[in-house]
Order: sequence, then C-alpha cells, then structure tokens
Amino acid sequence: MFHTSLQQLTVGDWIVNGVVLAVTAALLFLFFRPWVRTSKFWRATVTPLASIIGSGFLVVAPLLGFTVGNWALMAITAIVVLAYFVGGAVRYNIAHLESIIESDESDEGDETVIRWLGRAAKLSLALAYVIAVAFYLKLLAAFVMRLFHPDFAHLENWIATAIAAFIGGFGLWRGLSMLESMEIFTVEGKLSIIGGLLVGLLIYNGDLVMKNQWHLPQLKTDWSVKTLRQLLGAFLIVQGFETSRYLHGVYPPKHRINTMQFAQGIAAGVYILFVGLATILLGVFDNVSETGIIDLSARVAYVLPFTLIVGAGMSQFSAAVADTVSSGGLLEEATKGRIKRHKVYAGAAGYAIALLWLVDIFSVISYASRAFALYYAIQCTMAAVHAGSSGDKGRRVEKSLWFALLALLMLATAILGIPAETTGEHGGQ
Repeated sequence: MFHTSLQQLTVGDWIVNGVVLAVTAALLFLFFRPWVRTSKFWRATVTPLASIIGSGFLVVAPLLGFTVGNWALMAITAIVVLAYFVGGAVRYNIAHLESIIESDESDEGDETVIRWLGRAAKLSLALAYVIAVAFYLKLLAAFVMRLFHPDFAHLENWIATAIAAFIGGFGLWRGLSMLESMEIFTVEGKLSIIGGLLVGLLIYNGDLVMKNQWHLPQLKTDWSVKTLRQLLGAFLIVQGFETSRYLHGVYPPKHRINTMQFAQGIAAGVYILFVGLATILLGVFDNVSETGIIDLSARVAYVLPFTLIVGAGMSQFSAAVADTVSSGGLLEEATKGRIKRHKVYAGAAGYAIALLWLVDIFSVISYASRAFALYYAIQCTMAAVHAGSSGDKGRRVEKSLWFALLALLMLATAILGIPAETTGEHGGQ
C-alpha cells in the first residue's frame, strides 16, 4: 500500500509529513470554530460542496489519468466549466420556477409543461441518487480494504452489501435523520484532508522544480470518439450542485443561488489545482483503480494514505445516507405522498446491492453520470421553456437558445457516456 516504510523516511520526509498533518489540523480547527459552525452561508454552501467533491475527488486522478493522460488538467477544466454553466440553469430555475413547479394548478400552457418537467426531474434525480449510493458504498469498501492484505479484496462487495442493508433496514425501521446529522462533520473533515494533500503536492512539485527534475510522465493518449464518450461518462465527478435547489424549505432563493455559485467555485478550484499538481504522478497507475489516489498520495507523504482512507470511509457513508434520504424525499414529492420515503429506503438499498454485484465501479460511475445528465437535461429544458416566454425580450431568444444547447449537451451525455476501461495500455513510466 505504501511507497516507503517508516524506516526509509528521511528528515525531509518527516518535515513534509508534519506540514501535511499541521495543515489538516489547522483546517479542522478553523471549520469547528463557532463563527464557522453557526454561519448560515457556510452551512448552505456545505450541502452542494459535499456532493461535488465528496467522491469524485477520490477517483478523478486515476480516471482522467488513464483516459486522457497528460491532458487531464484540460479535461477537468472543461468538465468543471460545463458543470458551472449547467449550474446556471439550475440557478435560473431557483430564481424563476420554484413557485410554478410546486403549484398544483395552472392555466398557462408553458407553466403546465414546466410543472410536468419538474416532476420528471424529481423522478430522474431519485434514480440517479440510488445509483450513486452503490458508487459510494463500493468506494467505501474499496478504501477500507486497502488497509488489509490484497487477498481480502474479494470481501469488498460483501462489506458494501452489509452497509447498504444496514442503511435500508435502519431507514425502514427508524428513518435516517439520526444518521444525516454527521454530514457536516464528514464534509469538513474531508476538506481538511484535501487541504493537507494539496499542500503536500505543492511541496512535492516544488521540490522537483528546485532539483530541476520536474517533468511530465510519458503517457499515451488515443484521442477518439470513444475517449470523448468516456469523459462524458465521468461527469458524475462534479455532480452535486443541484442539491441547493432542494433546500427551499431552509434558505431563500438568493441565498441558495449565491452559495451554489460559491460551492461550485471552491470545487472547481480544488479539482483544477489537484489534477494540475497530480499530473506529474499519473504515471504511477498501471490501470484504473478506484483507490488509485492512495498510491499517488503515498508518493507525497507517508501519512496521506491513512488520512485519505479515514476521510473516504466517513464521507462515503455519509454520502450514501444523504442520497438515500434524498431519493426517498424526491419520490415522495413526485408521487404526492403515495409512496412514503421510509419505504423507498429499503428499495434503494436493494437496488444498490444489485448494482454492487452486477457491475464494476467505473460502470456505476458511468450509469450515475448518465442518470444525473438526464436530470440536468430536464432542468436546462425547463429553463429554456421559461426563458423563451418570459423576461427581457431583447435577451429572451438568446437565453432560451443557450439553455437549449446545454440541454442537448446533457442529453448527449446521458445517451453517449460510457465507462472508462479498467485495463489497457497506459504508457506510464
């Protein structure tokens, strides 16, 4: 699991490890300060931020490294920019469409279409969340098992299955509100660990530059339609900003719009900085592994694999609970209470367990990406319909066409996205 042992660490290595731990501890201290914990702006930011960088951050380096090699930085930049534009459609809907979507009756033709699209969006998002639960639990089990001997790797699905059964059974019995409260703690812990990793990568890159040894690995990239389809299948890594849309019972529209923009900005910066700093280490991957970030981080600091495993375990469990709860709430809303949310929990767990055993984790990523893309396509269509019939006449057509273009891009993602191949020629050093 580790690139070096404790006996091999030099004085410089110990200093780097100390800095990484100090940064992680400092960020934890900051996040737990009263003025941060009681900030409504930060709490509204944490919800979308938790989803955007919760799991995608763990797989983005091996996924993009094996798909596009040294072009990973350009790829992640394009992905986060597209996600920000799609987030603009969701923000438009928060500002203009919530009252229409939640209303029961309307005599306006466009409003009727928007209301039906809103219901379809809830159903598609509920399905996407259920698929994502399988991804979170598969990732959780994979990271936990990295602490043990490779011979125990075959137990990953059994561990994930047991956790899924616990979440579904507990939710059916008692509901999941007791488990939801841990989300903000796991998010802030994860952000602190990411901060330590980024500082470690900065030191690693800086040291190589000072020694005149910095150079990119020789990675083979075969650009083709298939490569583009694999990138579309990876859109899940930046999903999560839509959660601001469903906080309408807690925060007003302007507050949610601002905090969603802030969350997407933070996530974009984290992704771009991480992939840019990690590019020099992309050659360590022999194949696409869901736990490849552990191998990468072990080259930077001895402590990072341990902190990442702890952070991944907590954050993936929390994310699985949150998405199970969200799927139940969305289905209850979409069916106007005919399906109760606590009954959805058991069904969601059962569906997730089936996915755990039927497909590999990168297929799950692709399926979830396509399901979320369908949801975003519906959101963009709603924005296009409303923008085309309302607002400033001078920009009405322009806005409507822009949202329609985004809807087509998301629909293409839903139809054409495919999983990254887990084996093949990488061309790494």
